[in-house]
Amino acid sequence: MTDNNIIELTPFRADLTRALARRGERLLASSELTDEVAALEPLEAYYIIREIGLEQALPILLALSPEQLEACVDLDCWSRYDFAVDSLDEWLTAFSLAGPEALARAFFSLDYVVQLLFLAQTVTVYDPDTDEIAQEDEESPLRAMTPDGFYLLQVKTELTLKIHPFTVLDALYQYDLRASHQLLSDVRVDLPTQIEEEALRFRNDRMQDIGFVPLDEAAVLFSPPDLRQPVSRPQRPVDSALVRLPSVYAGSFIETSLLHKALSLITDQQFLTRLEQEIIWVINSAIIIYGEKTQEIKQITDIAGRVRDTICLGLESLLNKECPDCRLTEAEAAGQALALLEKWYISDLFRHGFAAARSIQQEARKALTEPLFRAWYELAVVDQSDESSDRLARAFVAALLGHQPLHSGYDPALPEEVRAFTGLADLAAAQARLHGIVAHICHQS
Repeated sequence: MTDNNIIELTPFRADLTRALARRGERLLASSELTDEVAALEPLEAYYIIREIGLEQALPILLALSPEQLEACVDLDCWSRYDFAVDSLDEWLTAFSLAGPEALARAFFSLDYVVQLLFLAQTVTVYDPDTDEIAQEDEESPLRAMTPDGFYLLQVKTELTLKIHPFTVLDALYQYDLRASHQLLSDVRVDLPTQIEEEALRFRNDRMQDIGFVPLDEAAVLFSPPDLRQPVSRPQRPVDSALVRLPSVYAGSFIETSLLHKALSLITDQQFLTRLEQEIIWVINSAIIIYGEKTQEIKQITDIAGRVRDTICLGLESLLNKECPDCRLTEAEAAGQALALLEKWYISDLFRHGFAAARSIQQEARKALTEPLFRAWYELAVVDQSDESSDRLARAFVAALLGHQPLHSGYDPALPEEVRAFTGLADLAAAQARLHGIVAHICHQS
């Protein structure tokens, strides 16, 4: 049996393989789609749908549980603290392709305050018997009476939606007249701001259940690491909705790296599950810090790769501190990295990697105190050189000066593409490059 075959049989490699097998195209072709969708964690279901597109994912959408759909809306239909009604409109439009009943079932399965929020932001509800209603003219927005004749509805014209709010309401009334009447009754009397605040509060609680903590907690990732390791490192998974790596995250961890090699040595499935939970939390926190939208799959995949590389840098940095002059074989390095995983939380290892990369960021900031180098870096775009080497150098320095120091300026075709530093050798090469750029600019000037 070859070494490659041994790697294939490790629990971690098996987890990754199973995660990557849960991609949307394979799921759509399954004869047991309903059962397979039911087995998905909410975060998995969301990324699968986003990866293949809402319209193509309709069979999966129709099989979602209320909890899975609620998570999808929580992830996709908020921009920081503001509800994005046009995003929910995209999901409702997809469900409408299966008919009014499917649309109504999906809508009524949402959190009640989200139902209120969508209607409050799309229609104004009047009681013709008691409310003062402006005289209708040619400029008036579209109006209609509800099927039961109780309320007059007026569309809010500032929004451009794919599915008309009246189409949604028609489906709701056909499905459950009493529930629809109650919704509009509550929309009429509740203030939109109060509805949104309550919906946001419930949404934030649910987001924490799937590993998306508040911004202030996520920001701990980019803080200096603790110098002392945790007194007691939990080995068991926590009670959480997160157990498995979604395929969008798993793809970045299939590549061979120090972290991959260390995780592949683990035979205790409980401990491995705990570590995978922590990896998910760190990726989710990084997504929050970078302000990325979860529907942008390419960016999310890139962030997962940055997290992987920064954890690897943290592992290597700690190994180097423990034994600066040791020359370890790959197997020895993997074994010692596993020992670190047994001591440190994944978030702490990320922080150690971030701290290691800060050294080159500090050098870049120091270089800007040189007047000639600062003048070159702050040169107006119209005055900058057209040479590829100059564009790459600028992208390289700019990435070092970001919130997290990153590596850029290495691809002439994509000069501003960024990645994290993968290890101490990568970091040392970047430091040498920075010194060379500074020397060249100052000497040339």
